[in-house]
Amino acid sequence: MRVKLLLLSGSACVALLSCAPADDNPTPSSQSMAATPATKGVTSSLTTEGANAEGDVIAAAEAFRVGLEMSSQGRDTEAVAAYRRALVESPSYVEANYNLGNALARQLNISEAIKAYQNVLDLDSTHVSARHNLAALYVRQLNYAQAIAEHNAVLHLDPRHVSTYYDLGYIYFIRGEFERVETLLQSGLRLAPGDARFYRLIGRVRHKQLRYDEAVVALEKAVALDSVDAVIHADLAQARLKAKDFEGAVAAARRGIELDATAKDPRFVLANALRRLGRVAEAGPVLEEFRALDVIDTEIRKNLRILRNEPGDHESRAMLGLLYGRQGRYAEAAEAYRLAISLAPDSVRYHNNLGNYYVHTGDIDAAIGAYQRGLVIDPQYPMAAYNLGVTFVRAQRFEEAEQTLEQAVILDGENPDIHYNLGLLRARRGDFAGAATELEFVVAARPEDGDVRRKLAVSYLKLGRVDDSKQQLRKVAELKAPR
Repeated sequence: MRVKLLLLSGSACVALLSCAPADDNPTPSSQSMAATPATKGVTSSLTTEGANAEGDVIAAAEAFRVGLEMSSQGRDTEAVAAYRRALVESPSYVEANYNLGNALARQLNISEAIKAYQNVLDLDSTHVSARHNLAALYVRQLNYAQAIAEHNAVLHLDPRHVSTYYDLGYIYFIRGEFERVETLLQSGLRLAPGDARFYRLIGRVRHKQLRYDEAVVALEKAVALDSVDAVIHADLAQARLKAKDFEGAVAAARRGIELDATAKDPRFVLANALRRLGRVAEAGPVLEEFRALDVIDTEIRKNLRILRNEPGDHESRAMLGLLYGRQGRYAEAAEAYRLAISLAPDSVRYHNNLGNYYVHTGDIDAAIGAYQRGLVIDPQYPMAAYNLGVTFVRAQRFEEAEQTLEQAVILDGENPDIHYNLGLLRARRGDFAGAATELEFVVAARPEDGDVRRKLAVSYLKLGRVDDSKQQLRKVAELKAPR
């Protein structure tokens, strides 16, 4: 059964796969290289050690457990709410403050995340992970002086904190202080000689110094240590291009694209390398792919900038969800819409689009719930009714699917997709007259669709309308014939 989900972008309704703005992927930036707050330091066991006795310790610990579970599923909107519940019961709960900071940082609510990490440090000034993540947020704000101070404090507390040598080195790389970068990277490599990040940053330093052959050597070492990092392959491709190893640049760029189908940078390098090799016909389509990806990436970066300054901008949250969906990042798209809904709970289109991304992640029950909540807000919203109907089909709840699509066709009688799916459901329960009526509408709307004509022919045959069935099959044959 052919099913298409409909998603709303702005005020226009279009098919899910064509509703998001065009996409693009930029060159490696400070955002991709600088450390970002993550859950790697999250306490995974449920204890009450971090909670004080000023509230209900058991309730705080249970809320914290829910927060961890939600974070592990990428559902940071629910995680934030859970951690806040824990802190209502126990404001001095160190790990709840810490994980709240992590979740807020992933939501790009930088100012609130900073407050959460500062609360941790007020309670425990030796909390290395909170201080390290706080430094990363200062980098996001371009507050390099404060970031350097926090990173230095981390190294004072833990001289073996490997990531800090890299992150601090990257700040100095941005500032062009390459001697300091070298010193920090050497210290990091003594602790972690197999860490590809250090060789990648050495390669980028050599590239900036126009020492392209040495950049290639460092980046090849990085690839040897981490062969599945698409960004390293893109950097290697750029270095080889500068070193005039055009065949090598092609190979590295193609590998980067294999590892990340949405990567923009390796396509740009690949197009240039192919042109240098005289393979202009091959370069053209690659350059077009680069330009298409660049459009989406530009939009993503624009919305990320907005959200860093205005984390409560629900429209930018929703647009980010659309863009992530276009890139196939459906879990992130769903999270963006969950947060948009928390900010604007009465938006039916947000609930509709969240349902679509739940379908893409395989969470059919959650999708049904999202569409139903949308229809509570606006029972006359045809897309939510249609999407709910086809999702009932996926859940094999056929009676509910047919009832819902009957409502959808009342709301949007000109939509051939609704008639098509309704026709298949009619045929499934043996109502071939009803199926023929629906499929006739689709054929009138899409006369070149041979698949619909074949299904209509079957319905006619079941009704004893043999001549009509043969006529449809002849038309299918005509459509297949070479022209």
